[in-house]
Amino acid sequence: MKELIYEHETIDEIQMKFMDKDIAFWKEEIATIRIELLFFKRILTSPIFKGFNCDRKQKVALLKDLDNVKEINENYHNSLSSVINKLEMIKECEDVQCETFYLNNHTKYRVDIENHFSAYRYYKINVILFFDNCLEEKM
Repeated sequence: MKELIYEHETIDEIQMKFMDKDIAFWKEEIATIRIELLFFKRILTSPIFKGFNCDRKQKVALLKDLDNVKEINENYHNSLSSVINKLEMIKECEDVQCETFYLNNHTKYRVDIENHFSAYRYYKINVILFFDNCLEEKM
C-alpha cells in the first residue's frame, strides 16, 4: 500500500498534498455534475415521458432549478482556476501569517464548494424521485 504521508515530509508539504487532493476531487466533482446536469436536461425535456403521468409543475420547477444549479456549478468551475493559481502563491510564503492567509482561503473555499456539492445532491435526489414517481404511475 502506498503511504499517504512519509516521515521525511514537512508540515508544509503535507498541507500542500492535502490541498492538491482537495482540488483534484473538486475538479472531478464539477466535471461529473456537468455531465449529470446535461443528462437530466435531456431526459427532462425528452418526449419519452410524454405518455407518463408526470407532475408538469414539478418538471418545470426542476428544469428551472437545473439552470440555476448549472450556473452555480459553472461559477465554481471558473473560480477553481483562480483558487489553484492563488494556492500556488503559498509556496512563496516566508512566514506563518502568509501561509495562514492562504490556508484560511482554501478552507473557506472548501466549505463553500462542499455546500454546493451538498445542494446538488439534494437536487439530484429530487430529479431521481420525480422520475421514480413518473415510472411508478406506469407500473
